[in-house]
Amino acid sequence: MTAIFKNVKREIVIRTTPERAWKALTEPQERNRWETRHCEIDLKVGGQVALDYGWGVSYIGTIEELIPNRRLTLRGEDNELTIWTMEPHLDGTLVGIEYTGLWSNEQEYMMMDNMAFGTYRFMRNMKSVLEDEADMRSTFWSSWIGMNHYTYRGDSLEGVKVVEVLPGTSADGSLEAGDIITGADGQVIRSYDELEDKVTSMEPGEKVEIGFVRGGEPLSVTLTVMPYGQRNVTQA
Repeated sequence: MTAIFKNVKREIVIRTTPERAWKALTEPQERNRWETRHCEIDLKVGGQVALDYGWGVSYIGTIEELIPNRRLTLRGEDNELTIWTMEPHLDGTLVGIEYTGLWSNEQEYMMMDNMAFGTYRFMRNMKSVLEDEADMRSTFWSSWIGMNHYTYRGDSLEGVKVVEVLPGTSADGSLEAGDIITGADGQVIRSYDELEDKVTSMEPGEKVEIGFVRGGEPLSVTLTVMPYGQRNVTQA
């Protein structure tokens, strides 16, 4: 896989008005209800936006374009753009986000997929909060098996390619860089999002059967998921 990606997009339809979706995006107390733990938004062109998501993740950007109820463009500290859009839809409002960047190798594909997955997970929570007043964040990133990976599309095989297995995690000693994961508990896995959604929503201590291909041979292994970010430390 040698593709070069220059943008990433995600969209979701929410049963609400563009005005209400805009309020959820641009008013700090409203944004904290579905995405951030704390945020500061100076809502004007040239104003600063500072977002603290929790999980050790934060973002600082400057507003470059502002069209109320329609479009918000931010430029981050890395000089890349985050573009939010809102359009009336038959079923409510089509909310979209686009990131610009340059992703051209396996480590960068992994970072791109991770960013897009996290973003869409929060967009789904935005939908849940605006439609049902239900905040799903307590179910986010509960568990992991301890590896970095990205969506893989080969000539005759698709799934998730392992880039790195982290020491002291469930995957350590069972999965290897280069493995192509194709299933989890009987569910066909075709993308980063599908695997992450499955594993990170499980409770620590639960078991998951991972199907994968190594050197052309189909294999499987059963792993116990761990609290997200945790590793087993071996004392010397």
